[in-house]
Amino acid sequence: MSDEANHLSQALEPERAEHETVPNRPAPQARTRTMVFIGIGIVCFFLLLLAIGVIPRVRNHQALTAAAQKAQNTSLQVYVIRPQPASEADLTLAATTQAIQDSIIYARTSGYLRKRYVDIGDRVTAGQLLAEIESPEVYQQLQQAQGNLQQSEKNLDLQKANLNLARVTMERYVAADAEQAVSKLTVDQNVTAHSTAQAAVAAAEATVRSNQANVQYFRDLVSFQRVLAPFNGTVIQRNVDVGALITAGSPTNNTAVAPTNVTGGANGLFEIAQIDALRVFVNVPQAYAPNVKAGLPVQVTVRGRLMQPVTAKVTRTAGAIDPGTRTLLTQVDIPNQMHGLLPGMFVYVGFNIEVSGIHWRVPATAVIFDAQGTRVVTVGPGSKLHFQKVTLGRDLGTSIDIQAGLNGNELIVSQPTVSLQEGQLVNPIESKNPSGS
Repeated sequence: MSDEANHLSQALEPERAEHETVPNRPAPQARTRTMVFIGIGIVCFFLLLLAIGVIPRVRNHQALTAAAQKAQNTSLQVYVIRPQPASEADLTLAATTQAIQDSIIYARTSGYLRKRYVDIGDRVTAGQLLAEIESPEVYQQLQQAQGNLQQSEKNLDLQKANLNLARVTMERYVAADAEQAVSKLTVDQNVTAHSTAQAAVAAAEATVRSNQANVQYFRDLVSFQRVLAPFNGTVIQRNVDVGALITAGSPTNNTAVAPTNVTGGANGLFEIAQIDALRVFVNVPQAYAPNVKAGLPVQVTVRGRLMQPVTAKVTRTAGAIDPGTRTLLTQVDIPNQMHGLLPGMFVYVGFNIEVSGIHWRVPATAVIFDAQGTRVVTVGPGSKLHFQKVTLGRDLGTSIDIQAGLNGNELIVSQPTVSLQEGQLVNPIESKNPSGS
């Protein structure tokens, strides 16, 4: 038994020795196995991150693709309207009232203002005396002109007497020459003297006429010392006072008082306006110009005043388009017997007028304004959308007139959205209300 035990002990000693040396040196196989596990773990981690980021994107893309296909296969409901003919429209234009007659009274003679009889707001009649100008120099010039006229008239009488004497003398010498009692030279001298006397009379008559015209000129200057009203009206401007130096034809005069000017700079002595009727000038756009005729009724209103519109009418037009503004100058006369309106008021002139040509009116919400121009969305054959370019006319706020691009038979989307696309299939629902609501 002891021999077997010893023999077994000896057989186990090399194996024990081998096991005792393992902890002191790592095995290469164990280290390789560990590195493989770590690499597999890193790869799995990156695969997990990739799956987290890619899978949602793929799902979203699939969902969007499915939604797009569904949208293409599904007809979108849109509300459509038909364009309405743009027949009559209320065209309102701003204007400033003017007196039907307005005259600035200038001085026709120089001097000092001796007396003034009217002031602003006074009603005057044609021929009424407004003021008197004192001009002593004019009186003296008139007296001198009258003296020259008298002198020229006396000289004319003298020349006529000389002519009569020359005529009688010539006739005597001509009779004597018939009897050959005088020489031919004497006869010729008397004939020439008669012709000279005739020329002197003609010159004296011309001098008389010149002096008569000069006298009349100064008489007119004297009459111009009385400043008269040219027509019935109201004094709306007075720029001079008593004692002011008046210069004939000057727009401004020397006065110590501030001018009572209600229409602008100091001009002339007075300004008289006839306000029983007023007039305004408006510029009608070219699109409406062909339909503006004399006699067309209009409505004139004043913003901020509680009064009924005044019915007026077009009296005349310029008959030509202004190339700078593309408008037609139009005059409108306004009856104003009660003087409810005053010159210089800011008013609105309303025309009930048709535009020239055939225009179509659509809701303002139906028009698209973008980088591709002005367009509307129409529903064409097969219920497919089409973006139609149009040319706009007048903007009425809630609606817009289309000048070109429509023929009136289209179905127009009343409220297009940004999601609509060219050729998209839709289900049109026509609105009974032309406004598209």
